[in-house]
Amino acid sequence: MYSNIYNKVVKAAGAMAIPVCIGLASCTAEPDDSNMYTFTGQTIEDFLVANDTAFSSFNYILSRVGYDKLLDSYGTYTCFAPNNQAVSKYIDSLYNDEVNIKIPHNGMTENSLEGLSDSLCLDIAKFHLANSVYQTINLGTSSQQVLTMLNRGIMTSINSNGQVVLNDGAAIDDKAKDIELENGYLHVINSVIPRSNRLNSSEIQKLGKYALFEQALLLTGLKDSIDLDKKDVTLDLPAEIDGYYTPKECRLGFTIFAEPDEVLNKYYNIFNIDDLIAHAKDWYENAAKGDKATADAGWYDYYRNNHVEISTGNDYTSPYNVLNMYVRYHILKAAVMPYTLTIEYNVTNGYGYNMDTYDYYETMLPKTLLKVWKVKKEGKIYINRYQTNNTLTDQLEGMGSDAMHEVVDPGITIDVENVAQSANGYIYPIDKVLIYNSAVPQKVLNERLRFDVLSMLSETMNNGFRGIPKKDLANIAGKSCDRLRYPINYFDNVKVYNGHLTKLDMNVRDNDDASNSYVLYKGDSFQGMGSYDLAIKLPPVPDGEYELRVDVTTFGVQKGSMLQYYLGKSSNLSDMQAVDIPIDMRISAAQPTTPTEEIDQRLKSIGYCSLIANGSEDDYADKGLTSDKEMRTHGWMRGPLSVCKIGQPSFNSRFAAYQLRRILKKDKFTQGDYWLRMKTVLPEVTEGKYQIDVVEFVPINVYQNSQYLEDMY
Repeated sequence: MYSNIYNKVVKAAGAMAIPVCIGLASCTAEPDDSNMYTFTGQTIEDFLVANDTAFSSFNYILSRVGYDKLLDSYGTYTCFAPNNQAVSKYIDSLYNDEVNIKIPHNGMTENSLEGLSDSLCLDIAKFHLANSVYQTINLGTSSQQVLTMLNRGIMTSINSNGQVVLNDGAAIDDKAKDIELENGYLHVINSVIPRSNRLNSSEIQKLGKYALFEQALLLTGLKDSIDLDKKDVTLDLPAEIDGYYTPKECRLGFTIFAEPDEVLNKYYNIFNIDDLIAHAKDWYENAAKGDKATADAGWYDYYRNNHVEISTGNDYTSPYNVLNMYVRYHILKAAVMPYTLTIEYNVTNGYGYNMDTYDYYETMLPKTLLKVWKVKKEGKIYINRYQTNNTLTDQLEGMGSDAMHEVVDPGITIDVENVAQSANGYIYPIDKVLIYNSAVPQKVLNERLRFDVLSMLSETMNNGFRGIPKKDLANIAGKSCDRLRYPINYFDNVKVYNGHLTKLDMNVRDNDDASNSYVLYKGDSFQGMGSYDLAIKLPPVPDGEYELRVDVTTFGVQKGSMLQYYLGKSSNLSDMQAVDIPIDMRISAAQPTTPTEEIDQRLKSIGYCSLIANGSEDDYADKGLTSDKEMRTHGWMRGPLSVCKIGQPSFNSRFAAYQLRRILKKDKFTQGDYWLRMKTVLPEVTEGKYQIDVVEFVPINVYQNSQYLEDMY
């Protein structure tokens, strides 16, 4: 910091007196790129002041809320700086916005800088600043986002001119990007970054291209359901602790997959709301009919099992009405940004894996799921894509031959490049009609269903925590953090039975350049510690016979405990029945690296042995199949071969002694509610850890297939 202090002193002697011309109408000469931004000793605030003719309006906004002082202090920041013309245009749009805003003129007293309210100034300032460094070389795809001090993400893309564009509206000036200053980086942008203050239904109305879906929202009364933006709850906060961040509010959010009118017009001859209602009748009228599921009727197990009579009448507000069902299956009660639709972090590029990623989400149609699948070789994301024999293989260590994997239905393409971000969610265009038809439960979901537990907890997505790297968590917390610690009443799908004796934590994924990242599915996990006693709601799988599995991370004597699982159809303790024997979490977490290295005797007793993936050891001659079979007889499995430490394929979950899966139960499950309780049986161990990163529901035709093996991925 000596150079920083020195530079702060010498700047008074004229170190910044270098003329700069940015975005001014009077500047017509082409600037000299070689020395356009050669500054020494400047903070971000110094730069804005030195170029006052271009940035006085933005700096006024910063100074109104004290952020000019922040940007003149030590730290590491990124600033996206709009010029005066851009700020003036934005102010005019705010003042004259008449589309479903809650407060006239957005609370402005006049159409001027001075007419901005303090709250608007604070929002604008925080949305153009980040607490960590973002350089343009790392931005520009739908899988990249910038997390701002407002704790709202900015999506990035590349336009036809090769410029990085923020939220599809503010382009970074190629001649004024990555300006390195004493306390971070500054990028000059040609517009205030677009940020919608409209809730979902108003955003759909403004977009205009979803008029038919908008009419269906109004008729069904679901408009109000998707316009909620904050959970009405007093959070039961845990004690503050170093290295953890605890959120003080809980936002609500939604994701909408919607067919633009042109898709409904062109491919389905749907031109008005009556046409859509008629098609909804064809799609859903028979979904719950009969005594059992077939391809033509009764495939919606939850409604059929509960003897629901689906309505084709005009009470569209009924959840049993065909139009209402159509709309509900398009909506997730979670705000899922493009990056987190299918997280690619910690996916191996070795051992024959194709690097596809996927996840499953519960929709607003009661107890139904949809699958989101990113096909790596195509770079596209699909809903409900169907491939025969998925998660099965005819190879020991491979995905399986092409002959056994026919893509019967490529699925519905999600247009992630044209997603709209509302104040409480995301609206994705899709290229085909989205229906919960018989193919979804009987084909698409008839595979090994591996759920990232954090995708089962909508609050992690609504509040921007799922998939968040440590640098971005520090951005929100204002301090270095490795984990989150949640209030015990933060989640709808988690029930804590013994108050603050249970800690609800989240292991945050490492930054992309990390060398010591965890071997976790998608890089983060739900975990905690204490004399814990909690339950988590499981996903509503279709009717069938399944093997229920969970990941088990062994923590050793220092952090481990004994864990008992229970299963019930509600979160009431009286409904819970113990499943399996207590699991010893105190097994040594040391990972054997050679066949002769000692491993915990308890691992040996379940058939575990070291697998060194170089093809030379006897134990690996059959890719570990013999060991796998013995472990299964004891109710255990290795971790998935598709999960590795970022950038290190050989540092793989399958080869890690501390990454195991436990087969908890083989039983028939019906489409509905199930809760999994986790309770320590050693209450005297007050800091024992638990972790639940993955839940798997595996149909009998996968784990007990007569022709193929379940793949190792």
